[in-house]
Amino acid sequence: MLHSSLIGRSPRIRLSVLRVQCSFRNGPIRLLTTDGRTRISNLWLPLAKTKANPTDEPKDVHSLLLKAGYVRNAYPGMFHMLPLGLRVQEKIEKLIDKYMKAIGASKMALPSISSHSLWQKTGRADKLGKELFQFKDRGGSNYLLGPTHEEEITTLVSSTVTSYKQLPLRVYQTTRKYRDERRPRAGLLRGREFVMKDLYTFDSSAQAALETYESVVWAYKSIFDELGLPYLVAEADSGNMGGNLSHEYHYNCNTGEDIVVKCTGRPGSSNTEGCGYTANVECLGYLPVQREKWKTKEIKVWYGVSRDRKILVKAYYPGYVKRELGVGFDSGEWTKREINPRVIQNVLGDEGGGIEAGMEEASALNSWEENFTPWIKTLDSKSGRIIEGESYSRIYKIYDGHLLEHEGETKFSTFSGHEEDYGAESPSMIRKFHADKNIPTVIKTNIAGPIEDSADRRAIFLCKPITGDICPKCEEGGLTATTTTELGHTFYLGTRYSEPLRATVATIDGSGAQSQVNMQMGCYGIGVTRLIAAIAEVLQDEKGLCWPKAIAPYSVAILYTGKKGDSSMEGEGAGIYDAIVVGNNGRFAEDIVLDDREESLPRKMKDADLIGYSVVVVLGSNYEKDGIIEVQERRTGRKHMVKADELSDKIAEILV
Repeated sequence: MLHSSLIGRSPRIRLSVLRVQCSFRNGPIRLLTTDGRTRISNLWLPLAKTKANPTDEPKDVHSLLLKAGYVRNAYPGMFHMLPLGLRVQEKIEKLIDKYMKAIGASKMALPSISSHSLWQKTGRADKLGKELFQFKDRGGSNYLLGPTHEEEITTLVSSTVTSYKQLPLRVYQTTRKYRDERRPRAGLLRGREFVMKDLYTFDSSAQAALETYESVVWAYKSIFDELGLPYLVAEADSGNMGGNLSHEYHYNCNTGEDIVVKCTGRPGSSNTEGCGYTANVECLGYLPVQREKWKTKEIKVWYGVSRDRKILVKAYYPGYVKRELGVGFDSGEWTKREINPRVIQNVLGDEGGGIEAGMEEASALNSWEENFTPWIKTLDSKSGRIIEGESYSRIYKIYDGHLLEHEGETKFSTFSGHEEDYGAESPSMIRKFHADKNIPTVIKTNIAGPIEDSADRRAIFLCKPITGDICPKCEEGGLTATTTTELGHTFYLGTRYSEPLRATVATIDGSGAQSQVNMQMGCYGIGVTRLIAAIAEVLQDEKGLCWPKAIAPYSVAILYTGKKGDSSMEGEGAGIYDAIVVGNNGRFAEDIVLDDREESLPRKMKDADLIGYSVVVVLGSNYEKDGIIEVQERRTGRKHMVKADELSDKIAEILV
């Protein structure tokens, strides 16, 4: 057997072994060993000791992370990151650092607290509103906890960068962010406090900024490729962030909150492979209507309200659809459809300030009724014209093209019998409005086509896309819809923040003339803690967690039977630990853990599967009898029987 006194590092002064035993009047309760080796007995690893029940339903990923000792709940949407969870987080950060360095980015740290006045300058204080954690200091100044840092970094850079010769500039941080989510859920996937990497780039021209964008896209793909998981890069909506170019990076996830569609072709059509177009459904403002391909039933009505509470939007759409026989993707089953609020926004435009996002239908209807202003009360008694600045209540009725027999025309009409036609019912005062027919109503059945500045008009597709819909780009291939979780986002911002915050640099044109131009910006984020939860969900199995090699909490775990009062195997385990480190020239010195608990070997193996170490080294009965070591690969399930002198090479073969 191996001599256990070796410490597996390059020759140096050896650490003395110090055992700290905390005692209580009923006897010892914890033993710490500081001999330079990482031991389970030294770690705070609160594993839940529960017996498996074959009738239990599979646990959600957050419950699995709780059970395996990675996190603990603190407050709604906020979590304690325990030692194992922190190790995974730090490994993800290290991987990100490698590729940020590869594109010339400098790491820094901005304060978590931001001035409210900065956010007012860019207009985001009002747009994000209740999502911001806001407070005042003792002097009465307004601050907020930063959900993101565009305002702060732009202000900092504008005070230090004055010439185009100082650009390009790429700086990033990995820090905690804060958003007052209305309903935090799914553990680390949707929290109020989270860790995020954000990169901010500054260039002197739009062309240079787009070249920077491409280099960051390369870095993001490299990060996700190294994790070894399938991901989608989808066109995305820039939302409140600003800019007109952005992409999202998604993992397929059954509990995800996003839907990504990809053109994968359509059997029986001329395009059987598709054009590859990929996008988040939130950025799809147009889809071709397919009246001849879908059967519909149960017409539904969706209610929304404008931001000024004067426009009630009533959108009529098919509740369920089924493909006609002979058409690809025909499942023979009815598929539920949902409204796409982005399309509603496109139809409404800027009227009434646009659609109010995130409001429930009942609240939208009630809000409109509470602010109801008859059109006659907005008229000047002398001129008969609408008083300047006044706005009357009205209704927009929007019809999905799948419900129409032919193309309709936009028209102005009174509130008539459409509710009776489509069976909509409401217990609200809208019944009274129906009776007097005095509410101006706009009927919308078509919208401008996908080509800007064109007179072409198309029937409106109101629903979120599902598998089988026609691709909006090639209009031949079929879309495949996938539930996903967003893990990263890249934005080309242009001058969205540099202009209001006056971040300019001096430049010289071709003729030698000097001028000041706004810096061209980009911002790029990766949700670090969200990535932990997403990977855990994608790679879990019936035994527990299966981390990629790059981010497993420990690459190697050494297990042996820890019988109470019998320390014969403890020295053997420590010797194997040192042999692995020495045999690999210290490569895994900080990434091995020795399970020295007084637990049975089967119990330790079960815990190892739950936690998800990359490689498990088992010193079982074969080792005690013949010196044969069992090496298990967690991800693949492969097992190898090796001798002690073969162990280091086998581990290197698996991990490198």
